[in-house]
Amino acid sequence: MLDKKTAVIVEESKTIQLYYKNLIAPLGYEVLSVSSFKELKDLLKEKTYVDLALISLDSSDNPESVVRYVIRKEISVVLLSGEEDPKIREKLVKEDVVDYIDKLSLSNAEDTVKLVKRLEINKHETILIVDDSALFRSIISNLLQRHKFNVLEAEDGQKALDILNNNININLIITDYEMPNINGLELIKSIRNNYELKEIPIIVISSVNAQSTIVDCMKHGANDYLNKPFSNGEFYSRLYLTLSYKENLDLVAEQKEVYETLFYQSANATLLMKNSVFTDCNEAALTLLKLKSKSDIKNKSPMDFSPEFQPDGQLSSLKKDIIADENTTRFEWEYVTLDSKHIMVDVIRTKFIIKGEEVTHIVWHDITNMKKLENDLESLNMSLEQRVKEEVKKNEEQSSHMLQQSRLAQMGEMISMIAHQWRQPLASISAISGTLSIDIMMDQYKADFFQERLESINELSQHLSSTIDDFRGFFKEEKSIKKVTVKELIKSSIGIIGPTLKTKNIKIKLELDENISVNTYPNEVKQVILNILKNAEDILLEKEIKDASICISGHKDDENAYLILEDNAGGVPEDILNSIFEPYFSTKTAKDGTGLGLYMSKTIIEDHCKGSLKVENSEYGARFTIALPIDTKESQDAQ
Repeated sequence: MLDKKTAVIVEESKTIQLYYKNLIAPLGYEVLSVSSFKELKDLLKEKTYVDLALISLDSSDNPESVVRYVIRKEISVVLLSGEEDPKIREKLVKEDVVDYIDKLSLSNAEDTVKLVKRLEINKHETILIVDDSALFRSIISNLLQRHKFNVLEAEDGQKALDILNNNININLIITDYEMPNINGLELIKSIRNNYELKEIPIIVISSVNAQSTIVDCMKHGANDYLNKPFSNGEFYSRLYLTLSYKENLDLVAEQKEVYETLFYQSANATLLMKNSVFTDCNEAALTLLKLKSKSDIKNKSPMDFSPEFQPDGQLSSLKKDIIADENTTRFEWEYVTLDSKHIMVDVIRTKFIIKGEEVTHIVWHDITNMKKLENDLESLNMSLEQRVKEEVKKNEEQSSHMLQQSRLAQMGEMISMIAHQWRQPLASISAISGTLSIDIMMDQYKADFFQERLESINELSQHLSSTIDDFRGFFKEEKSIKKVTVKELIKSSIGIIGPTLKTKNIKIKLELDENISVNTYPNEVKQVILNILKNAEDILLEKEIKDASICISGHKDDENAYLILEDNAGGVPEDILNSIFEPYFSTKTAKDGTGLGLYMSKTIIEDHCKGSLKVENSEYGARFTIALPIDTKESQDAQ
């Protein structure tokens, strides 16, 4: 975090006050504004230290008094020039001010920021003044301190060398030419024996104006030569030009060091290529290719380390030309190391023009392990896909087996129903045939009577045949969807189990809409209805419910038809309500229940018919709700 500094703006215009405040505050300054000389004096009484003052020259107060007052307080002054009297500006510029800025020009905003930043930098810069004249050293020192430089002084060349040996942080030397003991030229030579031109710049200031003297100084290492007398503006211009030269060299050296650090110490292999051959690389590149030194890679092309074919089957030489033609900047490439190991590399290429020549900067990232993992993952996915297919097939086979089990269990129940329904017709046939036999034995044959009895036997036989057809149709597997009314589904199911329910005093109550139709697999839905009705029959008989009944109702909405079957046996115990659709769950173990009926019923409705089957307890008993889609599209998808 920057140390907080204080700047004061002396300006009558609130707009300009705000403008300069917004420029300076981001540089770490607390910015205070005053509009008059009186306000300034009051402020400086409160503030023990102020770093910078920006003073407008076109104020109604006497600007000369303001400027000189602030300078005496040892505050750096920047003049804000506007529409003031030019004579006033000319006079004040000669005072110990840092600079002046045209406040009416918005383009000077950047210069203001640079100036304030420069003053902060100067606080950390040390300049050595070498001159045998104490007055001259004082003049130069004052100019430098006005810009916040740290100043050291030496009265001759030898003293300057002593100071230089004891101070390693001197940024610039300003020296006179004519001095006792060691003159300016000899001082320059001595300094340059130990310090390069870019390390410590030297400015010579002298009244000697001989061309040969200037040439000698510049030739032996001076950065600039300033003739006496000179203006303050010229002095600051030469000073900052020389410092900028050093700072630019320092910046270049720093950037070079950063680049070399990034290049040579990068964890990724980094290379330079010119004219299609490698010219330099870092240690990581040598390690990647298992090479011993840079000589093993310099002046060689990427093809010298490439296999004949790339992993995609393309010739490396052909693929290289395609990449070059497309000017691809990033691609994957297989290389061969010195020990013949194949590696996959992610290549990033960047081209530059340096001194008129094209140079390619290349970064290699080893992705061999990543590629192996990708291949392993792909193989694993393929294996998993195959295993999923196998498991799905197993599940389908198991589901089919369970469905068959369920059907067989229901067939046993159907046989019982068939036996019940056949018992009376068979008894009638037996009685008629017995009567006819007795008539024949007693020779009491009557043609009309025989004909009537034979017709009765024929009717009973057709009834039995029709019953067989009903049961065969019920268990016939259907592979296509048909449009059927809900009433037809219920009527067909009741036709099978109805007589059994009737003999056991279980009433069927129907509340069906005549116009409800669905597109579904009729026999599968009938199997579900029959299973629910049979379960209801069992629980009603088990609990010995008086006035036992099963209510069957139906309704529809825009998407589904709903078939509701509800008994009055008191409902399913809450602790097993969520388990009754699980496979092999049964409460009929004593009666050899398979536990597949409701599980397969849910599978049939939800997986085959794309509907839903739910159960809940009502006020009277268990309520099963079958929802079947009306939309033919979804039904067609189910096929």
